[in-house]
Amino acid sequence: MNCIHNILAHGFNSSSFGGVRGGLVGRSLLLILLAFLAITSVVAQKHVTNIEVEQCETFEFSVVDWPGDRYTWDLYTESQWDSVNFATQKGNVDPVPYFENGMYQGSTIRVNWLDTGRYFLRVMVWDEVSCTNNLLMFLVDVLEHHPEATVIGDSLCYGDPVVFKIVLTGKGPWNLKYTYGDGTAALNLNGVTEPEQTVMLPPLPVGTTEIWVQEIIDQCNSNLIPSERGRVVIFPIPVQSKIYPVEK
Repeated sequence: MNCIHNILAHGFNSSSFGGVRGGLVGRSLLLILLAFLAITSVVAQKHVTNIEVEQCETFEFSVVDWPGDRYTWDLYTESQWDSVNFATQKGNVDPVPYFENGMYQGSTIRVNWLDTGRYFLRVMVWDEVSCTNNLLMFLVDVLEHHPEATVIGDSLCYGDPVVFKIVLTGKGPWNLKYTYGDGTAALNLNGVTEPEQTVMLPPLPVGTTEIWVQEIIDQCNSNLIPSERGRVVIFPIPVQSKIYPVEK
């Protein structure tokens, strides 16, 4: 049966899920995109809209839902762009690890991006009554994710409890290693679930002590590049001073 090939308008939503992800930056956007796809040739020029997403996040793609239509989603690697006929060939990526509820879940699909790279996402919509075969492509770049840490120091008097803050980005829980001073002491925070941590140190000498995070691991990736250094300044205890009344 030769059915008519049409173009679909489609939407894209993104958001973060799981653990403390909802407490971080929740992203939600809707893109109404138009794609024009030449399918008469395997290597024909194809125009699609490029979308950038972040590694390890869950994203939602959708097309208009029409009663009676059947929807099939497929995922391709970049290498297939000039060698596959998207109108007839299935995706070369196993959908099980990526598609949250399978490739036949309907007009909306939730995709778990676990690996960096460029992908092509195809949705095929079948209407057997009117004999139409609607095809649409998404071009998706999955960017590498790196958790980061910011150290926020403080100014204290000698003898006061020494505290500072570490602010984390990424997807918790986190494991991190930090140090201070000459860097010989390696201290760990493991399994922390809040992105802002207040940390205590042993008593420090008068002066400025630098503190930094040496490595951080979240649920998606790791970052072994040391953070920017924060500083804790310890002032000496004031010596005896005199108080003089103000003469009026």
